Amino acid sequence: MPSNLLYMPTFRARQQEMIVLRAFDFGTRMFPLVEIVKEKDRSNSQRTFHEIYSELIRDIHADKVFVDLPTYIRDASGMQDEVVSFNRTVLSNLDNRLARFNLFTAQCEKMIPVVSTLLIKTGELNSITRQFQNLKQTFPSVAIRTFTNTFNSDLAEIRSLLTADDFLIYDIHEGVSLTNPVIKKDRAVLDALTLPWKVGLRSAINPDIQNVRLNHKDIVYEADNSLLEMFSQQLHFNAFGDYVGIKKDDLTSGGTISPGFILYNPVDNLYYGYKGDVKNLAEFETTIVPAVLDSQVAAAIRAANPDYLNDQNEGWNTLLRIRDGETGKSQAKFKKISMDHYLHCIKIAIASGVIN
Repeated sequence: MPSNLLYMPTFRARQQEMIVLRAFDFGTRMFPLVEIVKEKDRSNSQRTFHEIYSELIRDIHADKVFVDLPTYIRDASGMQDEVVSFNRTVLSNLDNRLARFNLFTAQCEKMIPVVSTLLIKTGELNSITRQFQNLKQTFPSVAIRTFTNTFNSDLAEIRSLLTADDFLIYDIHEGVSLTNPVIKKDRAVLDALTLPWKVGLRSAINPDIQNVRLNHKDIVYEADNSLLEMFSQQLHFNAFGDYVGIKKDDLTSGGTISPGFILYNPVDNLYYGYKGDVKNLAEFETTIVPAVLDSQVAAAIRAANPDYLNDQNEGWNTLLRIRDGETGKSQAKFKKISMDHYLHCIKIAIASGVIN
């Protein structure tokens, strides 16, 4: 069996995510999954695709790193031009996908390429098999990522390809409840697949959640992190994954100023929302940070286990620094705070045996 993997935090290779990926120590039980969704990390970067992402893989403090060229990406109104271009030229082209994966052969001991069907995207048959067989010539482990709406059509390839050295990622659409009969039906089939390490992946944050609709200091009822509680005993996965306490957004450009923040509480496995009174970035400093630091939620977290909010929690440290004068007038900064805090809490929960 290939690993100690228990948690697969899933990131898009975007600015704030890449900062967190480089800084956080994932230890031995977390293997991050990195979704590459565009050619360059910055539009004005002079470095090549290989230089950017091979350096990222090298810098991540983890035993293994999953790397995906995600097939689920669809062109959408307002999507960033560089994402649309990458989707059309690379994500949707089997040969180009393989060429990009094979740029990282020097890192084959650390990197695990992730492949998915192109059937829905291009109509190609057996696209998992072609990718898998090509990559297994170099990479000791390969992951197949299947989805609730492709699992049945993917199953024959999954059964014929995966070995004890490989991984199966079962991606549950955020609109599908974990108690949905489809999940129960698929689980019976998954239980019969004894060889690969099986990871259940689901975004906890509903993509329709908006900061302006948060109820200040209240539970975010549209967030559902129940996979963390159900992945092992009820759903029989070896590990679970999510999008690290943030929303899996639609990769659109820009957006309006909307001061808001969602704080994860590892004690009750719920998210709590905080928002500004007006559409002004100063609200992060004057309203949101004091409300979070002085909240009953923070007190409950600290009472349950002081290590959740210790000095290794960079998200919490950042909130404290903002209270003490560091600038906090940035929505991107609070996205990073959410990720830092969530990752630290999950790491502590794993270390203390709360998640096992």
